[in-house]
Amino acid sequence: MKKLNYLLVLFSAFSNVLFSQQKKEWTFSEIRKNYEKMTIDDRDAMPYVQLYIQKAKKENSPLKLIQGYRDGRQFDLHNKIRYADSVIAVSLNHGTTDDISKDYLSKGIIYYFYHKKYKLALDQYLKAYEYSKGSKDEYHHYKVIYHLGIVKEHLGYYDEALEHFRECADFYGSRLKQNLHDNERFNYKKAYLNSLHQLTVTNRYLKNFIKSDSLSKLGYQLTAGDADFALEHSYFLKSMGIIKFHKKDYAGAEKDLNSALPLISKRRDFAWVSVIYYYLGRISEAQNDPGQAVHYYSEIDAIFNKHGYIAPEVYGSYYYLIEYYKDNNLNRQLYYTSQLLKADSMISRDYPYLSSKLHKDYDRKTLIDQKNDIEKAGKRKIRLAKILILSGIILLALFVVRYIKDRKIKKQYDLLQKRLSEGSYNVQDIIQAEPAEPALRKTFLTPEMTIEIRGKLEKFELEKQFLKKGLTEKDVAVKLSTNSHYLSVYINEQKGMNFNKYMAELRINYITHLLNNNNMYLRFTIEALANECGIASRQNFSNLFFEINGIRPADYIKKRKQELGIS
Repeated sequence: MKKLNYLLVLFSAFSNVLFSQQKKEWTFSEIRKNYEKMTIDDRDAMPYVQLYIQKAKKENSPLKLIQGYRDGRQFDLHNKIRYADSVIAVSLNHGTTDDISKDYLSKGIIYYFYHKKYKLALDQYLKAYEYSKGSKDEYHHYKVIYHLGIVKEHLGYYDEALEHFRECADFYGSRLKQNLHDNERFNYKKAYLNSLHQLTVTNRYLKNFIKSDSLSKLGYQLTAGDADFALEHSYFLKSMGIIKFHKKDYAGAEKDLNSALPLISKRRDFAWVSVIYYYLGRISEAQNDPGQAVHYYSEIDAIFNKHGYIAPEVYGSYYYLIEYYKDNNLNRQLYYTSQLLKADSMISRDYPYLSSKLHKDYDRKTLIDQKNDIEKAGKRKIRLAKILILSGIILLALFVVRYIKDRKIKKQYDLLQKRLSEGSYNVQDIIQAEPAEPALRKTFLTPEMTIEIRGKLEKFELEKQFLKKGLTEKDVAVKLSTNSHYLSVYINEQKGMNFNKYMAELRINYITHLLNNNNMYLRFTIEALANECGIASRQNFSNLFFEINGIRPADYIKKRKQELGIS
């Protein structure tokens, strides 16, 4: 139905242009009048936008083309990045530094708002900031600062974000006191209200609930009854609902959140929609209505599946779902457990500030002062102080050594996991360039012999015959109906290693895949793992595992359990 409506609008637009051209060709402003008052992401505007772009190209008007691409970026929901790239390309060649800055900022907003790709958004914001330096357009300058604050808020740097939003609110608010054109007043008020909303959010994250509540009420009053700011009104209503939840006013919170939800959903702001569902779920929990809580938390999961995004604030919904299905639906419990692991991995990737941090030790002056005080108390206390200081130095050294070791283990673990996930963790033949002259070949194996041994070795590997303990090169040669020398030549030239290294690679590769894919093996002892892959000695197994994978088996098992949340 939507496609039909779009085609009808397209036909209407071209018909209007076709018939009007009998009199005169439409001007740029006449074309834009057909869509300039449409709402963002309304694709009904696109036929006219495309006419505008075609006219700009035909008349070779770069500035009009910039405007046309910007309009496409605003109304075409599914091609926003494509239009954003197009307008940046034209702005770089024909626009001002302000044009370039604005277009980089808009592309960053698309990454942030529509795709939740925060690192990509930050890259665009920083480019916008560089081009805005020295600009006389203060409105845009503070708009860049606002969006930098948004990213900092997302990454958890709340104090820095709060300062950005205060600066923006002060600037935009002060301009509203001046005599402005209606369009300017609308833009400044919208920017002021957005800054005010982010102040309510950031103060809540900082647990400044009283401040957040007063700012929410102010925004609510400023937007009440104003159709131009109905969406902003919903955001303040949402903030008020969350504050009421923290005050345990569950009925009031539920009313505000449900009232805010429709317009925020229509805006496709799925991040805030998921937060609203989360608090409606928490309210249902508080009201002893588990069925309704599950309904709201399931909506969060649906958003996660559709958009690949979950905010740390709503992460706890999965624990409730897992517990709810624990005794009555094993499949649902397993599904939500899997979702929780996926969400945990995503949050760890997107929120690096959650990683553990090292803290500074006492500074030198503090240690000296403590030492002087102890000296005055007597020789016994001096000895005790020396012991404490020495112990502290030893503990600090051990901590540093352990930290370096842990980082090295983490790096090796990540490299190994990357190889496993990419499918490159296997014993593979070396790709060799064919010599120009047969006489230059190192081997005397005929091509037929090479193919025959390759096929038999592939079967040997596929059937996992290498798991048998004590296999010698002669044993394997007999199994393959060849002789030890031919087998040795083949393995050296085609695998790039000797027979013992080849067997070790096969066995360690096999056990590593088991540890990575089957949690049961993470509970095996090292001796049991060695036995499982055909290596007789525990120490030999551990050494080979480290030599091939760059990490000890015990360390790999520990990291894997941490990653999977297994105790």
